[in-house]
Amino acid sequence: MSRAQAVQHKHLLISASGGAGVMALVSDRVDLTTTTACNTFRFSFAYALSDKWSLGVHYDRIGSNEPDGDLDRLHLTTYLLEGTYRPWIGDRAVVECTVGLGASAASLFPEGARLPYTASGGAFTLGVRYVHLLSNTVGLMVGSEHAMAGAGNVLLEGDSVNPDGSVSTLEWNSQRLTAGMVVRF
Repeated sequence: MSRAQAVQHKHLLISASGGAGVMALVSDRVDLTTTTACNTFRFSFAYALSDKWSLGVHYDRIGSNEPDGDLDRLHLTTYLLEGTYRPWIGDRAVVECTVGLGASAASLFPEGARLPYTASGGAFTLGVRYVHLLSNTVGLMVGSEHAMAGAGNVLLEGDSVNPDGSVSTLEWNSQRLTAGMVVRF
């Protein structure tokens, strides 16, 4: 006798969610170092390789229009290959633990600047989420995630942001709570 499960082998899960959290920027430049509230948009899709494991792609857009410090606004974008493990699968719900690895891009807009400073580097995420299916296809999810990016050079139109030509670096991390919708195929 087979039993229904929220996620099974060969299912495709697509999710979109939004939320809020906090992010910290660390740089050798004091004007770029800040800790501030942020908002986020998250989109992912994953193919179930088995009942317990999935592999997919994860996109995040993290930003703030009113960061603390000398920045007018900023946004961070991640593009990740993500692995998912499901420690618990019920008839209509599932708990998922995710790990992502990929690249990030940052755009920082200093007060009064016309062009943004940019930085890119590797990114890593850890997350957990609860998915509850409302029907055979559509469900709701809530999740928590920690993301971080390694040090990348801060550039202005491809050149150093420092007048003396020295290299400055930026790394960041963010913790967020999200809620949204899941579609299962």
